[in-house]
Amino acid sequence: MSIDLDRLLARLDPDGRGGRRAIDDVATAIHALAPHIEAAAVPELVRDTVRAGEQQGMWSSARTTTVQRGRTTLPRSITLPRAAAPVDQLRTVGVPLRDELAPWAATLPLTQTQRQVLLAVNDWLRRTDGGNTPVVEAAERAYELLRDEKAFDSTPPRGGATLWAPNRLTFQLLRCHRTPTPLTWEPTTSAVSRPGPVLCVENHATFRTLLRVLREHPRPAWVAVAWVQGRNTAPLESLADLPFTVTKFDYLGDLDQAGLAIAATACTTATRAGIAAGPAAHLWTLLTQQPDRPGRQICETDARQLVSWLPETIRERAQTLLTTGRTIPQEALRFDILAAALAGRHSTPKE
Repeated sequence: MSIDLDRLLARLDPDGRGGRRAIDDVATAIHALAPHIEAAAVPELVRDTVRAGEQQGMWSSARTTTVQRGRTTLPRSITLPRAAAPVDQLRTVGVPLRDELAPWAATLPLTQTQRQVLLAVNDWLRRTDGGNTPVVEAAERAYELLRDEKAFDSTPPRGGATLWAPNRLTFQLLRCHRTPTPLTWEPTTSAVSRPGPVLCVENHATFRTLLRVLREHPRPAWVAVAWVQGRNTAPLESLADLPFTVTKFDYLGDLDQAGLAIAATACTTATRAGIAAGPAAHLWTLLTQQPDRPGRQICETDARQLVSWLPETIRERAQTLLTTGRTIPQEALRFDILAAALAGRHSTPKE
């Protein structure tokens, strides 16, 4: 299987700014372009894709630092060349613009990518008489305008804050909307009839185990358990749309670099939805007490930043694990461990 290198480059560097990308971020982008490939096959696909892109001069790979992903050795990072024009070569769009765009965009210095986006929007507004067309999903409009259904996935979308600043390009102008991916969740009781806290985890096995443990108690501490499926935290945008009011969002992930980064992102997303969010403190403490295994060694500065999100009582332990190259996956919390640890802690707070 091969990856469309142009689409991958657009995903890694939509504004053409260049710079370094960690290989795990490259892997995430590749997996997003090939979602049906098995996880075990991703490292080899990443290796082959990085080599192909390097041969075509699209990026360069780190030479002296590598990481091990499964049985595959990968460069720690790749470096993308700056594709955008230098600041002193930024150009205006150079064509007549529709009234919806002209007041703010006619004299705006733009990169090549930004001009492409603006020209596509201008042409679409002309063809649709100012957007006189049904509202569609953002991915559908992105493909219609730019032939890239992922172009509007990021925040801000392709073109960056220059084009998507307040009172400039909006989804309302483009007659589209971005619907959050449905959140995978299940109640811990037969029915959720009142507001309450939600526990969210990163991996499926822990999701099922926690539901099994919590459902054995008449008043579990969480009214529901959610699963974000690894790095895919976007579904948490729909927390406010659940059929009950989420009063608190507690998160449990893997104790490694990726797991802690995902945890912080998940809680930020929940906070944006107006929900108090943070670590499931008792469960993280329990996780640090389980056997660890070899993992990726993290420098002191990065480790300190990653663990700052955790309860203060376990930060030192977590930081030591990261800086010595040790990790603990959340699957270390087996059913019997969780059942014993949560036996005396099942009481949903009164509203």
